[in-house]
Amino acid sequence: MLWVLVGQLILMVALFVWYDCFPSWVNRIIMAAVILIPPMAYLTVLAQPSVRQSWRWLFRELCLFALLIPPAVKQLFSFRTIANLAHLVRSMKPYPESLDGWIALCLFPFKTYIVVTIPYIYISLKIYALFHPLSPGTLESGGVFLEGYLLSFLVLLLGALVQALICRAGRATQTLGIFLLGIIYFFVLAGRL
Repeated sequence: MLWVLVGQLILMVALFVWYDCFPSWVNRIIMAAVILIPPMAYLTVLAQPSVRQSWRWLFRELCLFALLIPPAVKQLFSFRTIANLAHLVRSMKPYPESLDGWIALCLFPFKTYIVVTIPYIYISLKIYALFHPLSPGTLESGGVFLEGYLLSFLVLLLGALVQALICRAGRATQTLGIFLLGIIYFFVLAGRL
């Protein structure tokens, strides 16, 4: 098949480069060869028993997969699954029960702001630039986002310090990880805004 592709490309290059040099009947033969060789080559490959066997195996597997879909959907929406989900929702706590949880809850909005803001602005500006030219006034309110970003940096650093002193191990590391992710976002994506 690779040789067929190479041969077809060589014939097309010859047709485009030397179109004026060949008589019209040679150009028609080359065009017919470019059009007819690939289907003949594909049919030759498909006629081989191993390829036919592979296609049969693929269609059989697709049919078996299609037959497995209804039982999976039935199990997914069964009464037992819905009851387990309701039990899980009922067992969730509406508010934290420890100081560790309360500190994590207080830091959550700042972590979300760090993770979401700059990528959201970057993607929004790229979509906006597809339909409208970017002007110097496009980012007039960018200072507000930057101030919020810097405030979130400060709160996460202080929160990581508090978590390192009060909370269980690992919480401060997670907060510092979000802080470092925000720095990476800031220097990689903010430079492109």
